[in-house]
Amino acid sequence: MDANDRKEKDAFLAQAEAHLKRNDWPAVLDLAQRRLERLPGDLDARMAICRVWIQQGRMDEALEMLGEMEETLACFSRIYAFLGDACLKKGMREEAVRYYRKFIVLNPDVPLAGDVSEKLKSIEEQRETAAAEGEEEAQIPSAFQTATLAELYIRQGHLPMAAEVLEAILRKEPQQERAAGMLREVREMIRREASAQRAAPVIAELSRWLENIVRLRVHAA
Repeated sequence: MDANDRKEKDAFLAQAEAHLKRNDWPAVLDLAQRRLERLPGDLDARMAICRVWIQQGRMDEALEMLGEMEETLACFSRIYAFLGDACLKKGMREEAVRYYRKFIVLNPDVPLAGDVSEKLKSIEEQRETAAAEGEEEAQIPSAFQTATLAELYIRQGHLPMAAEVLEAILRKEPQQERAAGMLREVREMIRREASAQRAAPVIAELSRWLENIVRLRVHAA
């Protein structure tokens, strides 16, 4: 969403809220319908219409529209599972856990939730293994200790710490090909992690819509 779209969205929400506070239902419906003519399926407009219908006692119509919106957003919420998979593939385990948990909270009963739960279980088992390896690290010959520490940080998703260790190795041994290759991979992972973080506003908007639908369903019940 660019700056103009955001400005237009904010203006619509402000106008709709002002009309709602005055109980001016026709004005809200007119405003929302005009927005839908330009942006068919717009969720903000549909939410405003549902709020009016609930106030007017048109529960069946409101629940039908909310059901359609909920189904659409349930499909969108799969992005959490996809982001979790992407983070896991890049070694970003903590981020993967966060996205997987969000997906399960929003979709506890869908078949995919079982697969996601298995992935969470696997991550927990890997954490335990990594912790055990960390305890044994003192027994590793000093020639391999720092590289092993970097690998441990990578498995745990602590990429900046892994990069620091690898950079220290290369300062001492600039020709160490293994450390150089690992550092390139870690820097690429960090770059991709930054790209994922830029998607955070989209994720926040998705969460907001799901929370709004739950709240409206409670009012309509």
